[in-house]
Amino acid sequence: MKIFSFLSLFLLFLGACTSKNQHTTFDKSLDVSQVEKRVDLFAFHGTRQCTTCKNMKAFTRSTLDRYFKNELKSGLLTYQIIDVDDSKNEKLAEKFQATGTALMVNNIEKGKEDIEDWSEFAFEFASGDQKEYEETLRKMLSQKLN
Repeated sequence: MKIFSFLSLFLLFLGACTSKNQHTTFDKSLDVSQVEKRVDLFAFHGTRQCTTCKNMKAFTRSTLDRYFKNELKSGLLTYQIIDVDDSKNEKLAEKFQATGTALMVNNIEKGKEDIEDWSEFAFEFASGDQKEYEETLRKMLSQKLN
């Protein structure tokens, strides 16, 4: 009975870690020529993910939910989790030169893109204190949105 319970919990956990909500295809056009102002935030990942990689996505989502609800709702800010191993995401991954886990921001103003790699920040802070991660990301995003 204990083995059955353990196996059931394991399968439930495994299903939660690989749900479709974790692996999405970017739904915005790659053509941003008509975009007046938008900040796109991407959490890229591969099929295999370490704890730090998982924390990066979770801490980022938590920050956005806490501090940027209005910007997300209005479309001024977007957040997508992108599986670089999914062939549907090949063009986007190439655009950002993402081959594995990365946190990238694309600041779009008047059709011009300014892509920055925030992976170093993400890896440094995602293995530590969530509050510190969230506060730092909040400041970084606020600068892009203003």
